[in-house]
Amino acid sequence: MRLLLTTMCLCLFQLLFAQNNGQIKGVVVDASRQPLEKATVAVVSASDSMVITYSLSDDKGRFDLVKLPAQKPLILHITHVNSSPYSREINLKAKETLILDTILMGGINLDEVVITQVAPIRLNGDTLEYKADYFKTRPNANVEELLQLLPGLQVNVDGTIYYQGKQVSKVRVNNKDFFAQDLTMATRNLDASLIDVIQVIKDKGESKREILDDSELPIVINLKTKQEFVKADFGKFYGSGGTRDRYEAGALVNTFRDTLQISFIGYANNISRQGFDYSELSQYGGLDRAENNSFSSMSYGGLQNKISVGINANYDIGKKLKTNLMYTFEQQHDYVDNKGINSNFYDAITEIANNRNNSTYRNYGHKVRAFTRYAPDTTARVSLEANVELGRNVNDHYGSSSTLRDETTNVREGENNSNSTRQNRSYQYNFYAEKKLTASKILFSLSHNLNNRLTENENANQSFNRYYLFNDSTINQGILRLEDGNTTSIGNTLNVQVPIRKKINWDWYARYNWELNRNLEEIDNKINTDDYTSRNDVANNKQGRFGFTYLGTRANASLFKDKLKVSVGIEWLDLSRRYHYYGKTADLNDNHRYWLPNASLSYEGLNLSYNKQVRLPSFYQLIAVNSDLYPTSLTIASPYFDNQMEQNLNFRYFKWFKKINVNFNASAGYTAYNISIGSKNTYNVASTESTNERYQTAGTDRLYVNTYIMKRFVQNKVWNISLNISGYGSTDVSYNTVNGEENKARGLYGNLTNTLTATYKNKVTLIPTYSVNMNRVRNERQSTNFRDVTNASHSIGGMLRLDDLRRLRLEAAYTLKNQAQNLHNDRTNLHLINASLYYPVLQRKGELKFTAFDILNQNQNIWMGSYGNTNYYQEQLTLRQYFMLGVVYKFLATPVK
Repeated sequence: MRLLLTTMCLCLFQLLFAQNNGQIKGVVVDASRQPLEKATVAVVSASDSMVITYSLSDDKGRFDLVKLPAQKPLILHITHVNSSPYSREINLKAKETLILDTILMGGINLDEVVITQVAPIRLNGDTLEYKADYFKTRPNANVEELLQLLPGLQVNVDGTIYYQGKQVSKVRVNNKDFFAQDLTMATRNLDASLIDVIQVIKDKGESKREILDDSELPIVINLKTKQEFVKADFGKFYGSGGTRDRYEAGALVNTFRDTLQISFIGYANNISRQGFDYSELSQYGGLDRAENNSFSSMSYGGLQNKISVGINANYDIGKKLKTNLMYTFEQQHDYVDNKGINSNFYDAITEIANNRNNSTYRNYGHKVRAFTRYAPDTTARVSLEANVELGRNVNDHYGSSSTLRDETTNVREGENNSNSTRQNRSYQYNFYAEKKLTASKILFSLSHNLNNRLTENENANQSFNRYYLFNDSTINQGILRLEDGNTTSIGNTLNVQVPIRKKINWDWYARYNWELNRNLEEIDNKINTDDYTSRNDVANNKQGRFGFTYLGTRANASLFKDKLKVSVGIEWLDLSRRYHYYGKTADLNDNHRYWLPNASLSYEGLNLSYNKQVRLPSFYQLIAVNSDLYPTSLTIASPYFDNQMEQNLNFRYFKWFKKINVNFNASAGYTAYNISIGSKNTYNVASTESTNERYQTAGTDRLYVNTYIMKRFVQNKVWNISLNISGYGSTDVSYNTVNGEENKARGLYGNLTNTLTATYKNKVTLIPTYSVNMNRVRNERQSTNFRDVTNASHSIGGMLRLDDLRRLRLEAAYTLKNQAQNLHNDRTNLHLINASLYYPVLQRKGELKFTAFDILNQNQNIWMGSYGNTNYYQEQLTLRQYFMLGVVYKFLATPVK
């Protein structure tokens, strides 16, 4: 049904807009009449300067622009970094195919109209540039809304940005970092009216390293402000208050002075909002609400109260030295109230556990980042980045639960209280230096990095349980636990890149990494008494020291006029492991050697890659000693596991189908592991005593698929209509053993979202959506111990925006969500309605805003799934109906000469 509706929409809009289409074909050559490859060819509307379409010429200089509006004045722009720009006015007839003569850049052999406008889109070297003035946004729009209009870019609801199927890693302002840890600081807080040019860069930094296959480079967006804002003070203030004691407030203040940029940001709210954007509906109301899939670091769900302040400063000293300093403070309080039910299966019996818990998490964090880069000349550079983090977490928890067997027999009931305090201190720095020899063009590079994290965790737990089948006993237990952790890694890499000939080079490198993991415990325990006794005999004390020595080489080539890019390499790894268990069990010292091949191939948007890697067993899974700390449960030591060998095969494909104006992105990855670590559990149904341990077992695999399709039907002054289809799916495998029976479980996870956006005259926008989310766990063998679980939720709805409605702006959203209500998969429908109304004040520098969230008070957050022989269903406290009234004020000042 979903595919049928999508196909019908596609066919309908094709019929509506295909009748008046025209086409332009041509060939672009340079002044010496050689074909110009990657010349940017764009068509804009002459009446409103809106970009209709664009393309790049192929290796023979050819271009073909289709589905252009007929009987309408157009302007054809052609630019190339090595040639002067070319522009021409065009007016197509219905169904006309205009075949242009050879276009000579720098010399004209066609009747040309001199146009002084700058090209809307051009390729400047490897940088794609969009002229912001050609993409019309509403008044007071932010940069994120501007990016949503740019062909080739995809902006998701959580603020992540994709270009040609690859996620954008950073957003800069005038080539300077702008709160580098969160790119939405720039996209959701800077006004679109400030921006002159948007640059999309495949970033290799300032390095002179030759990159033949740029498909693996990080994508960076640079926002170049208009000249009058290079020296400016601008920002905004906002505040709101509402029912149920909901509030939000914030400020963003920027001072730009050529080589100096200083930005201050601060915000506070208790509506679970992670970002700084003032528009509620663009984020579907904030974090962890039923309509939003985004997440925040250190989020526990439930209700969140957050305060954050930060300052970011960039200062260039001459042309050789660049510096950046950033500081942020975050205070976050989360209140979580969950209730749920678990089903556990043991042969012929079923135990049902009902649970309820509420927790308070209080987190405080300071982060400092300093960066400097010095380039004494064009052949050398040195950079140093340092990060310091100080954090403190204070958590309180209360929970209660009861277990019933076969709906008739009491098994256990109890409650527990715990509180913990955790201190975190981390330090990280990265040093990089390179030098390119002028004569031979050999490039030497050296990198050195250190990462150190120290943790101290104090935990006090008090529990009271009655075990009906364990001699009908009651156990009042207290546990005091002190943990010290240390994680340190040091990396050193020396690389030499040797050019063999043009478009062929060879890398030789040596790398040594050293890692330390340490965890020490002190445990005091009491059972049915007031006095604590030491139980350090069951403390899981462990330490691992690891050395990785790599020697490797990699050959890189770009062939057939840069269409085919090939890279083949191999590295030798000597891996030493030193496990120390402080007398709890025998230490382990060993060395292993591996040959690890890698290869990649890229051809016209298609990329295939393969690599082989070695991973240590997860440190947290190592148990040094048998533990009987809990009277009815025994944990068996599992201190030794082999290294895990993994083989990765990745596929990525990007294609712009010009004739039908469709962007298609797809990626897939498959990983095979030679071994894995499973969980083993035995349960005595008579006494309810259990044992738990981890064990090494057979290999597993993981597969993921990600796809995105964007179809733009029309883009002009009257209509802007596009369809977006995105989907994700993954599957992985785990092994579990219950009472001697081993089973292999495969988890399946996926989502599919369809969004149609239709805008009329930039005043009326309608966005119908449909999405489905699913997770499923299927066991290889069906038995009384293991049961499959499937959970799916469907959402259908839409968003409506009306601009300039008697000076008002209205945003409204409705979602009908169908989801499970219990482990039996009984269903319910949620009707989620949100709305915001805006009114300009203070000479349009400010806005009043009234927001209504979850008007019908039906919002609900649930999850369900399976692990081992346990199926679970949980409901989580989340934000529900509230109303808020607020104001936002924006300012802009430029220095007077």
